Amino acid sequence: MLNALTIDVEDYYNQLAIDFCDRVEPPRPESQRDTHRMLDLLAEAQVRATCFILGEMAEHFPSLVRRIADEGHQLGVHGYYHHQIWRHGPAEFRAVTRRAIEAIEEAAGRPVTAHRAVAFSLTPHTLWALPILADLGIEYDSSIFPFRGRRYGIADAPRGPHRIDLGGRSLWEFPLSTVDALGRRWPVCGGGYLRHFPLAYTRWGIRRLNAEGIPANIYLHPYEIEVGPRIAAIPGLNTWRQRLKFRFFNYHQLRRRKATTPKLRALLSEYAFGPIDRVLAAWVARQGEAATAAVEWAAPGGAQGEPTRP
Repeated sequence: MLNALTIDVEDYYNQLAIDFCDRVEPPRPESQRDTHRMLDLLAEAQVRATCFILGEMAEHFPSLVRRIADEGHQLGVHGYYHHQIWRHGPAEFRAVTRRAIEAIEEAAGRPVTAHRAVAFSLTPHTLWALPILADLGIEYDSSIFPFRGRRYGIADAPRGPHRIDLGGRSLWEFPLSTVDALGRRWPVCGGGYLRHFPLAYTRWGIRRLNAEGIPANIYLHPYEIEVGPRIAAIPGLNTWRQRLKFRFFNYHQLRRRKATTPKLRALLSEYAFGPIDRVLAAWVARQGEAATAAVEWAAPGGAQGEPTRP
């Protein structure tokens, strides 16, 4: 089965500055270097992915985005800055997402067809974003984690790819991968779950998903293959609570990065991967016409409402 490989193209330092100090920093050169390294790995394995790119990355590093497009990867948008959806109201979300799409398309010369919310922040509180994405020409979303998490997740969302009915319109949702076992739902197949746990855990997840007829959705960040100098504490951490929280978060984000590249190489050699649009085309061909029927589990309605922080 063809599985999805998805890359969130963003800057690690800027993410920390936003989350801890609510301050936007320009993306650092390391973020471009790490993304080029990731693209080198994919080129070596002859694998294409869906790349969800921050608009600020496209504006600062347009040649990087051109390389992503020229090498045949699907273009996705990841917001403009690393802001969760709940930081915006509907009008602002529409504006910043459009700005990011335009920046990516100007750099790449190709349309943006996919979206992933920062920090998987498409939750029951922010489903109003879906019709806006459809208005902006997005055909594929990959933002929903179908489990009950502390910071994100929609526990009752379908685990496999599905079309979401938006009242006369629809878009594909390709959720992040989870497996039901031992009476609960387990997130698998990407990010910290790939770094922190043995490779056998990810292999188990892919096998279980594929046995159910569900393609896996592996996600990574280019900074997860960075094993160079550690990130210094960002300015503006004024209290001991902020500094302690930063150290705790940074430790877990940096832990076991040396294992990421060998694990990724192993997965690319053992399983078939592709971008979301190709994976879904293959999955629909395999499942038949019933797979294209839109579902109404979310019932997000229109683009009205106020932002709600989870």
